[in-house]
Amino acid sequence: MINGYTVFFSYMLESDPDYTSGFGYSSGIHCNYINSLHLDSITNKEVNIYFNDINDFKFINVSGGTGYTVHNIYLLVQLIDNSTYENVEDIKPNSSEWRKYDVTEQIENYVTGQTLSAYNLTSSIFKVPIYLYYNETLMPKYTLDYLNYPKVTQSGTTQPLSFGEEQYFFGNVSTEIEAIAYTTDLSINLLTNEYNSTDNETWDGDKVYITEIALYDDNKNIVAIAKLNNPILKDSTIARTIVFGMDF
Repeated sequence: MINGYTVFFSYMLESDPDYTSGFGYSSGIHCNYINSLHLDSITNKEVNIYFNDINDFKFINVSGGTGYTVHNIYLLVQLIDNSTYENVEDIKPNSSEWRKYDVTEQIENYVTGQTLSAYNLTSSIFKVPIYLYYNETLMPKYTLDYLNYPKVTQSGTTQPLSFGEEQYFFGNVSTEIEAIAYTTDLSINLLTNEYNSTDNETWDGDKVYITEIALYDDNKNIVAIAKLNNPILKDSTIARTIVFGMDF
């Protein structure tokens, strides 16, 4: 059993719907970069979060044109009681337990309704009161319902995405795939008196380097070719064994 709590956090930038409709922008969804920290307790605890690289928001545009616009910033928080886990490696966020906390007004010299710049986001320290995590009024649950996908027509049928309805997704996607791979390894022995010359017209008559291996069937048809990461030197003083591996 593990003591304390783990806090996972990320953020979300939001554009004002009236502004984006005038310029043709879509509002972005949450950032997929997730950080975490450990707390001994959550009593009266706040977490301070800040962005230190203005280039992380270099595509923000405050006056229309290319890029994207931002009017609000939310911090996404998830609190996990570590006592329900036996191993630290097992502690992971649950997609249905994120909370959304508006920190827009914490921006230094913020004016209601202003279009935010990269400087606004990187010149402020955002505070999240972790002790409010279980207060759904002040820190409501975050869902993707606002995306309204898939869309439902008046007849009750769903329709796929159309061109221009895509959403910004800030970050990378990591996936975990569990699969069983079967491997066949073939050992190829190269004796000292073998493979010391080549018919390649570029050969200077000195050293031979092996760059690829081909497998043939009984009818002398090539069935597989393997490329070596680096050429392997071969001459009459060197015997080598190369393992040809195939995954299924």
